[in-house]
Amino acid sequence: MTRKLLNTSVFRLSLVYALLFSVVAAGALGFIYWMAKGQMGQQTDARLQLETDALLAMYSELPVDRFTTIISMRNSENGSRYLVARLIHRSQHDFAKDLEFEPVNNNPTQGVATLPLSEVIGKNRSSEPARLMLTILPGGYQLLVVTDLKEQHTLLNRLLETVLAAIGIIFALALAGGIVMNRHVQHRINAVGRTANNIISGDLSQRMPVTGRNDEFDSLSHVLNTMLARIEQLMQSMREVTDNLAHDLRNPLNRLRNRLESSLYHPSASTDYPQLIQDTIQDVDELIKTFNALLSIAQVESSSQRQDWEQVDLSTLTEELADLYTAVAEEDNLTLNHHADADLHIHGNRQLLAQAITNLLDNAVKYTPAGGIIQLDATRQNGNIIITVSDNGPGIPAEQREQVFKRFTRLDNARSTPGNGLGLSLVKAVAELHGATVHLADNQPGLKASLKLPASR
Repeated sequence: MTRKLLNTSVFRLSLVYALLFSVVAAGALGFIYWMAKGQMGQQTDARLQLETDALLAMYSELPVDRFTTIISMRNSENGSRYLVARLIHRSQHDFAKDLEFEPVNNNPTQGVATLPLSEVIGKNRSSEPARLMLTILPGGYQLLVVTDLKEQHTLLNRLLETVLAAIGIIFALALAGGIVMNRHVQHRINAVGRTANNIISGDLSQRMPVTGRNDEFDSLSHVLNTMLARIEQLMQSMREVTDNLAHDLRNPLNRLRNRLESSLYHPSASTDYPQLIQDTIQDVDELIKTFNALLSIAQVESSSQRQDWEQVDLSTLTEELADLYTAVAEEDNLTLNHHADADLHIHGNRQLLAQAITNLLDNAVKYTPAGGIIQLDATRQNGNIIITVSDNGPGIPAEQREQVFKRFTRLDNARSTPGNGLGLSLVKAVAELHGATVHLADNQPGLKASLKLPASR
């Protein structure tokens, strides 16, 4: 369990964070300890200086024996906190010579030192530290003012223990927080892993869990779910294409087989070989058209033709297509009208855009009854270019308008007409490649198909 925990990146990052945080906390608490120790030292020296100044004022006014008596009285009053020694002549014990003192305010006659208390008052209480202020007086005398540091050292030791305990607690809490964080993150990762395993097993309906916290895991789950939805849609489309392709190819292949089988068993004199060959070529052409259409859709969806993009003048393009299909419409006793605003430009693939508009015009010509009218318009609206092909044929029911964009989809009223059900699929693929949308609406009567393309700026 511990090894597994240490192998996780989250726990290792949490451990590094805990160490860094503990180092920073240790530095901060160590600075506080150092400041407290310095402040206590300054207060002790200030108290020693105050006591020394008071005694020096009396020394300058009193005889030595009277001053010594006052010192003894003050020693008794101060108790164990402050010990003020008698005046000691340097001939008895030269403290300035035997001890190392730090000068006070650059005064060579006054200094402070830290030493064992026994060196000043004797063997008793020898383990206690003391702070000594020494003042050299005229006539060879020395004034010693001493205070014990036992309480100060006790307080500093407790403060140091508190600092160390605080650092330990901070590190333990940071480490515990890292473990809790690791479990939380690991739980989210495990949930993603379980979902991924289910998807690998074939259940494409599974989605990454979203908690609603809107954190980075939710953002990642939304992206992955969008990707999975797209993959599921593509897989479903592939299955539908495979099924529809098998269904649509079965009839022409059966016809080819029946013709060849019939010519094999019938006498050559009774077989019309030119007609047989003509019918066979026609069926093969239909198969080739189907595969070519599928290949075109695949190429468009893979965006492999983006390198051929250029500035396309849709005003000129729709005018050329209108001229081309005017003759086709007249052959079927139809009228084709055209209107295009000037200066309609888009960055795209001219051949694909022409193919998409051509497919819409083909459908309009195919399903508009004799005497009908087809309208091709290209206009600018709110920064977009709208290309509309309208007819007054039978139209498409509202509930089936999205379905017709699927491959090999043909409505019941179109079963008797030539086609493979791939025209509108190619139109939608071209539209999506160019960041456009295709919309089908009721023309009352008939159908209005619109391409909404972003105009170049």
